[in-house]
Amino acid sequence: MDFTQESELKAAARAGCVRAMYDLGRECSDPVERQYWLGEAAEKGYSPAMLQFGLMCDDPDERRRSLRESAEEGYLAAMYHLGLESETPEVRMRWLKRAAENGYLAAMHALAMESDALAERRYWLSKAAGEGYVPAMFVHAMQCEDANSRKRWLLEAAANGSEAAIQELTIYEEN
Repeated sequence: MDFTQESELKAAARAGCVRAMYDLGRECSDPVERQYWLGEAAEKGYSPAMLQFGLMCDDPDERRRSLRESAEEGYLAAMYHLGLESETPEVRMRWLKRAAENGYLAAMHALAMESDALAERRYWLSKAAGEGYVPAMFVHAMQCEDANSRKRWLLEAAANGSEAAIQELTIYEEN
């Protein structure tokens, strides 16, 4: 960001433009100023700012409060992070499931990994893998009982940069 852009962004943020506050907070190199502007945008109810502000907080209660407010506004990334931050399995699963059911791929993967039920685990891994989420592709491949399906998913994961899949294919090809 050059000086002119930063000056214009600061002027808009000081004038009360929530998006400018958020953008300034995201682009600011000074951590104190970053937290200030994200906090200002979060206080105005801007969900992406609530999420970013929450993720910056050192205080776990403040962190969860900010994530919860954003999640309750329907922001899927906040639902996912709140699920990961939750202290009880029931609350963790509830938030992850809400995000997963609304299409958040990382939440699908996390929900699958948290699930004790094999059918639910396979369902969410398959869904996330089918949507292109590489970590889910690899885990899904490793759970396939059919060798052709396993190899297909390993190849797909490897083609999308999964080092674990590349290593597994090497072992697979040696046998």
